[in-house]
Amino acid sequence: MSNGYARYTRLSQDEDELELQLELREQATLTTRSEPKGVYFSNGNEPKRRIDYVLVYERKQNDDSDSSKKRSLQSLRKTFEDNLRKEKLLIEYDELSLPQDPKTKRHFVLIHAPWEVLAKKAEAMRVKAPFQENDILIKSWMEERLGSDRMESLRKRNPLIVHDSTIEDKGNFFMANFRRENVTKFVNHQNKETFFDNVDRVYIVQQICGGARFAEGPHGVGLKKLIYEGAYIAGYPLHDGPVRLEPGEEPSNDRQRLKRDWARFGRMAKFQPYGAIKDYFGSEIALYFAWLGFYTAWLVPLAIIGLAVFLYGIGSAGSHAPVKDVCDDKNKDVWYMCPLCDRQCSYWDLASTTCIYAYVTHFFDNDWTVGLALIASIWATLYLEFWKRRQASLAQEWHTDDFEEEEEPLRPEYSATVTTLKKNEVTGKMEPYVPKKTLYSRYGGVFSIIIFFILLVIAAVVGVVVYRAAVFASLSGNEDETVQTRARIITSLTAALLNLLAINLLKFVYSKLAVWLTDWENPPTRTDYEDSFTWKMYLFQFVNTYASIFYIAFFKSGLVVGTPSRYKRIAGEFRLDGCSEQGCFLELCVQLLIIMVGQQIIGNITEVAIPMVMYWLKSRKEETTDQPQYQRDFDLSPQGDHSMFWEYLEVVLQYGFVTMFVAAFPLGPLFALLNSIVEIRVDAINFVDQFRRPDSARAEDIGAWFRILQGVTKLSVLVNAFVLAFTSEYIPKLLYKMKYAPDRDEPGGGTLKGYLNNSLAHIDIAYIYQQEPGTQPENPWENLNYTRPYCRYPGYFDMNPPYKQNKQYWHIIAARLAFVFVFQFSVYLITSFISWAVPDVPKDLDLKVKRETHLAKLAFKKKNDDYPEKGEDVLNGSEML
Repeated sequence: MSNGYARYTRLSQDEDELELQLELREQATLTTRSEPKGVYFSNGNEPKRRIDYVLVYERKQNDDSDSSKKRSLQSLRKTFEDNLRKEKLLIEYDELSLPQDPKTKRHFVLIHAPWEVLAKKAEAMRVKAPFQENDILIKSWMEERLGSDRMESLRKRNPLIVHDSTIEDKGNFFMANFRRENVTKFVNHQNKETFFDNVDRVYIVQQICGGARFAEGPHGVGLKKLIYEGAYIAGYPLHDGPVRLEPGEEPSNDRQRLKRDWARFGRMAKFQPYGAIKDYFGSEIALYFAWLGFYTAWLVPLAIIGLAVFLYGIGSAGSHAPVKDVCDDKNKDVWYMCPLCDRQCSYWDLASTTCIYAYVTHFFDNDWTVGLALIASIWATLYLEFWKRRQASLAQEWHTDDFEEEEEPLRPEYSATVTTLKKNEVTGKMEPYVPKKTLYSRYGGVFSIIIFFILLVIAAVVGVVVYRAAVFASLSGNEDETVQTRARIITSLTAALLNLLAINLLKFVYSKLAVWLTDWENPPTRTDYEDSFTWKMYLFQFVNTYASIFYIAFFKSGLVVGTPSRYKRIAGEFRLDGCSEQGCFLELCVQLLIIMVGQQIIGNITEVAIPMVMYWLKSRKEETTDQPQYQRDFDLSPQGDHSMFWEYLEVVLQYGFVTMFVAAFPLGPLFALLNSIVEIRVDAINFVDQFRRPDSARAEDIGAWFRILQGVTKLSVLVNAFVLAFTSEYIPKLLYKMKYAPDRDEPGGGTLKGYLNNSLAHIDIAYIYQQEPGTQPENPWENLNYTRPYCRYPGYFDMNPPYKQNKQYWHIIAARLAFVFVFQFSVYLITSFISWAVPDVPKDLDLKVKRETHLAKLAFKKKNDDYPEKGEDVLNGSEML
């Protein structure tokens, strides 16, 4: 046996009585040099039979330990594979002796679906096949104005197009539901082995495996359950062949073509071949890349505008009156500020401490920021509206536009566990049915658990706040002077680690729980299952990701933390941690930068590094050469459960940063753009090079993610309004120029001259420590020679005890609330008009659908439910086009 491989065929129905017929695989295969080894059956029959799916399990030879479990798993496999044969699937077996453990045999179950099986299942599953080339030619508005020749010339010079592409254009065809009785009317009906695309073949075999039984009872069905039970350790479709190309070698399979023209960083500035991606991976994965590419293109203008706002902030910082005041040496020792914490913190000088902070804050918080927030809200609405149109066009082009309504089968787990039947009034068939009372009780239980875990996340954030207050107070009172001086650093570091631990621990627990909850809810179709899981996980991840940012933006200011002589305390002793010398706005920017950009860097590194390391470790352990393709694919990293959810989640969370907090971080769109450009190629490399080929999955849209994006977009208007109104200094500055500036009535007046002094309140030091005894600084002269009877702090309060809010404070509050209302109303009015004005479906798409339906009726000469008479009044014959 060469390289540890052997081929055998089943001579008995009992797995213990299998007769192994050893044979060198190098001489067993009849494929040509261009055909990779291990992609076809090796039995020497013609025509060659392509391996559509692979199952893998391992067994130790002469091992009597836990023999009852081994017999049980063996029985499950035998029953399952026998049922696959009853479905007329062909099976071949292969085994590998593992070099690191010769007693362990790795068994490969190779599955091929003959034409008869594919045709029967394709008709039952309403799989579509091409019957006529698309004869509709619709010119874009640019082609109509410039002409086809001019457009072709521009296309050839377009630097975003891969001009040396090896991916062939397979043409654009009208499609119809496959019927065996009309097979001769479909394109390529002569070649039955290639009639169905590989993704369709895999999709059909997956459905058979998903519905095949291995045991009695409601849960004894499906390959997924068998893998969970340990009967198999893997199940996957094959890649087309090896991915590596020798220098100067031309691609010989679709995987190599995708690697050369798409899945590498050298193609970062090129358009993606969405059709080829769909043909290789299926419409679900192709839709993800189409959505990510569309999002990346739309980020370009917003990133440019955000960068312009940031550059304007840099250019205007030096002339901004508050910045000039705080950085003017003449104002040194003018604004002596109250301590930022009890005992350990001393008085400090605003001008000598925060000059750089004032500059950096103005980079982000300047006069153009409110315009950016308005533009970002309109941009988000336009992006979603045009994606809706793009999504509809792709669904029609890929012929999945009616998949969820007409074609999607029920989940085998649902069909097996739901025994109650009810007549479908539309189809007239008896279908599994869950009573509404049962369904609503499950929804109630699921919702309660989700709310509980969201409250746990909020409790974790509150716990970190309490921890910071208690630990800082404790360390500040420590007798060790070193501990006292480093109290703030120690507290911040340990609190950050505690917060990180809580976030990841809750994320791990909840991700497991979400799968169990969705299984218990038992949605009828795979799309419903994925949507339900998505909503559960995203609600949790939203709170888990943004909770600390919302706290800094809206709850860490003086309104919640308090002001001198009336700080908010925990248990009457521990003072809540407020903003540092740099203030809340810059702290919010830093938090956004760390979380957003840090996660992007870590995520992209791990997405590339982990699969590469796993593949290297596997290839090191199994040092065999000339491996068949199914063994090479086994060595690749498997796609985890709900892998597409995690791909979407990463980008949708980034979308939240871009839209909800653009007023606080104008550079967010730029960082998001750079990350998305890299993300496309990182994911492409993983799918083509590092991961096993995923199961074929169909989708007509991005599912629940579109509604989530809509919700985030609407919420972003409110969040940006509150950031501008309550976290930024935009409203106080605007009101000061209009009402309180000394030069407001002068020509060219209404400036911010004197704003900084106006925004700082006074308080008597004796009054502070009379109200809060024992909190005075232990070293009041640590930062400066302090001899004044008062100190300053941000806010608008009376000059005398009890230092209540003054009239200007209430004017600012009213102005802030008015701004929130006006901003939201204006944005919602504009975005609602945009949503109404932009059609969800392009006009040419409607024409294509009607034309396809009409030609299908003519071609098959049969009016039935598959081809309803829609659009007959518009298209009465092929002569109209």
